[in-house]
Amino acid sequence: MDGGAILRRVLKTLVFKYMAKSILSLCTAYHDSNLSACVDKKVSTIEFERLFGNRYLAFERLSVEKKIGLLTYAREIFKRAQVFCAEYDVGLFDWVTSKETLGMVQDFFHIKEIHHQDDVTSHHKGHAAAAFYSSGFDQALVVSHDGGGNDGTFCVFDLDKNSPNFTQLNPYTDNHFSTKYCMMARCITEIQPTSGSAMRQCLQHNAHETSSSSLAHRRLNEIEQGVAGKLMGLAAYGSFDQNLFNLIIDYFRNPNPSANPYNPLFWNAFGDIARAGVTGQAAYNLAFNTQCAFEEHFLELFGQYFNTHTHQNVCLTGGGALNVVLNERLSKVYPGSNFFVPSSPGDSGLSYGMIAHYLKDAVVPEIMYQGCEVLDQNSLSDILMSRPWKKATPELIAKELAAGKIIGVCRGNSETGPRALGNRSILADPRSHQAKDMLNSKVKFREWYRPFAPICKEESAHTFFETSRNASYRYMSFSPPVRKEYQEVLPAVTHIDGSSRLQTISAAQNQFIYDVLNEFEKLTEVPILVNTSFNTKGKAILSRYLTALQVLDSTELDGVVLEDFYISK
Repeated sequence: MDGGAILRRVLKTLVFKYMAKSILSLCTAYHDSNLSACVDKKVSTIEFERLFGNRYLAFERLSVEKKIGLLTYAREIFKRAQVFCAEYDVGLFDWVTSKETLGMVQDFFHIKEIHHQDDVTSHHKGHAAAAFYSSGFDQALVVSHDGGGNDGTFCVFDLDKNSPNFTQLNPYTDNHFSTKYCMMARCITEIQPTSGSAMRQCLQHNAHETSSSSLAHRRLNEIEQGVAGKLMGLAAYGSFDQNLFNLIIDYFRNPNPSANPYNPLFWNAFGDIARAGVTGQAAYNLAFNTQCAFEEHFLELFGQYFNTHTHQNVCLTGGGALNVVLNERLSKVYPGSNFFVPSSPGDSGLSYGMIAHYLKDAVVPEIMYQGCEVLDQNSLSDILMSRPWKKATPELIAKELAAGKIIGVCRGNSETGPRALGNRSILADPRSHQAKDMLNSKVKFREWYRPFAPICKEESAHTFFETSRNASYRYMSFSPPVRKEYQEVLPAVTHIDGSSRLQTISAAQNQFIYDVLNEFEKLTEVPILVNTSFNTKGKAILSRYLTALQVLDSTELDGVVLEDFYISK
């Protein structure tokens, strides 16, 4: 390392210490609100939906009393995580935060210096910083795309750790094509179950009258966030239709006249099928061509700034980066560049992202397990006194899984972001032909077409999956095909089109899950398990032992791991 590089690192450390010893960061957003605290190079993130189980919770829309209640709860969690201060040096607030909420939080946590609706708290710069500083890259092209933000909807940055310049490369873009993707999903009866005369009655209003629409989110004029994953799963059953593709991509390319996706642009193109509701193969084809058009439009924009010769590393972030099919396609189309998606690319990772942007630093080596602790830790001793249990050794859990048991895991700190990556997971045998249907219908109570992800030992992934060596599979962010010779071996994690939403794991990331996989491999010769989030339909990923037991008692789940203890039926 040359003297200049050493000097830069020393200065960077000094700047970190000088800028702030303690930071509180709040993302109120329109959904997925979250709060992070950073003290002396420790970070803890609380996704508010995890506290009460309400998915996509929007802090700004709560009553004053409920806001105070959440902040009080958060303060206690931060105390136990050792990131609480009597006073915080800096407070970072996203652009959606109202002045009333800002003042309340500033007073509650005694924050000295405030950043709000400025460059420091820029929406996509927060996304970009979270991705870039988590990637391990020294230089990268960073693309942040989602349904909104004070700085647009598609933002490109060319970042260098030695001199990070977050000046956006592309002009301000106000085309909510990620939200349009969700809007298309809401035309499909198997995603939006309201059908027939009820749907038609709801949709008789014009495009600007959305308050009574069954397609609208409970927060008016917004699209339900969860439909994107459903559309992606259903798309695998469809086929290409040139006319339908042309219609959808024209809709994606045409900027919205407003942030509200319910507008004449949509109704003129898709009003008839939206009013009737699309079912069967026509629905699958609509989903497939929507996915194709989404990918194609992204590639059109991406190609304007990506250079195969100069951009060896690419970070993808923002809510649009949860589209694992697009991410996998990029890794295959551009094999000479490395692709990275963080564990929480959407708004649930934005409070951490604002901290990373403010400090120009990752703060912690791995943000994946910096979520909140189990919230009812004090109940564990009573649970163990009232229920029979065994020591949750990797050998025992692997044996139970190999015998066909479905087991929930609730241990350690929660993962950050929407994916369960081992600490709040439901695990099952991937060799089982019944596991997928059982999980969908009798454990998670969700749609039949929803696929399940495999979790695999990192060093074994290439054997079973057609992985791209230039993609990071740690966070379930890409969808490589299952190798043909293993598709019949792994029916529970092989989607109808042969793809999978792979997560790899190493011993350094999660020793317990890695050891379970190791023991499972000894029994079955397969170092892979089904991994899905520990929740039921419509609920956030759980954060309490008692909730885990409720799921055990009310579903076909066979057992739960609570820290180091195994409780079964």
